[in-house]
Amino acid sequence: MDPHIEQIYSPRYQGERFSQHRMPLDLLEDLETLQKMTIDMAKYLYLEKNDKKRIPKNFTHGISFELDSLNEGSTIPKIVLVASMTGLFPQQNVEYFLEASRKIINVIEVAENEENKTFQLPENVLFHFNNLGKKLQDDESIEFKSESTASKAKFTKESRKRLILASSKAKEYRAEINIKGLITAVDKSRQSFEIQLMNGDKVKSSYQMTHQEAIMEAFNKMENKQRLVILGNGIFNSSDKLINIHAIEDISLLDSFDVSTRLEELSYLNEGWMNGEGTVLDKKGLFWLAEHFELNYNSELLPLPATFPTIDGQIQFEWSLNNYEVSLGVNLTDKSGDFYCVEIQTKEETIIALNLQNSSDWQKLNELIASFIHEIV
Repeated sequence: MDPHIEQIYSPRYQGERFSQHRMPLDLLEDLETLQKMTIDMAKYLYLEKNDKKRIPKNFTHGISFELDSLNEGSTIPKIVLVASMTGLFPQQNVEYFLEASRKIINVIEVAENEENKTFQLPENVLFHFNNLGKKLQDDESIEFKSESTASKAKFTKESRKRLILASSKAKEYRAEINIKGLITAVDKSRQSFEIQLMNGDKVKSSYQMTHQEAIMEAFNKMENKQRLVILGNGIFNSSDKLINIHAIEDISLLDSFDVSTRLEELSYLNEGWMNGEGTVLDKKGLFWLAEHFELNYNSELLPLPATFPTIDGQIQFEWSLNNYEVSLGVNLTDKSGDFYCVEIQTKEETIIALNLQNSSDWQKLNELIASFIHEIV
């Protein structure tokens, strides 16, 4: 007898990463989490509707969740519930799983639209939100079709946090981290360390032996401000403060002239940072500059500049290249750049205005820097 098949989820992943209709492998855990969450919710519904205290041993017998296809429209994995037609009436249990998925989707919809809400889900189901969507980035979301309304249930990093903290036991939540900082302490016997983040906060973590070399090198070069970057999963409190590192996926040392790290550091400068003078730098402008520098400057072939703030709240990049002193003053407001170069012996000057919103002007910058070190980009 053919199995009974019902489409149970078709989450639409939205964001730049999914524009080519491909799904990163590290997001496949979401699908497994949806399965576990739905099973736990279905069991809860069974107990509630039948006034029972125990789940029958055969409750999930003949039931499976399967990935049927990956549809276009950003990235949409189509997940079906497959119920075998053999055994002790598996089709009777199908409705519990379908209702479970509807309740989960409806709660996701409420969490996105209502900030202060008590969610009617059992504790063990709410706990699964720690694993659902933990790889989502700031500009990404998962969209579910809601059965209760014509609208879409949108699952974001913010609604995920609300659902996790809705548990009466939860005072913390887990999320992806991409942090930079200095290693200020290491305990090799316990395989633990302390990292001072760019904002000055200190966080402790354990580590695996595979990461010990990088951690020790950063620690030994702490006085020279040798920073590293850690990718993984962190534990945050309800105020979004990182309080611990749950798991480390990758650690790498940063170049001492790394521009995005330096710009992040400068974003924490307070008013009057230079002997009572010095304007606070625009954080959005710094983020824009870090992003565009990363995308457009050919750091594989060209040396990185030293990065400084200016008293009036702008950025100055500086290079010393053979017999040339080179600088690029960046206006964070209008995204313009003033390129200046002086030949040390002849004092010959070169001054060029650049529009840093145009990739062609970044290419011009690459070519200028390359010409001073006699390399072709």
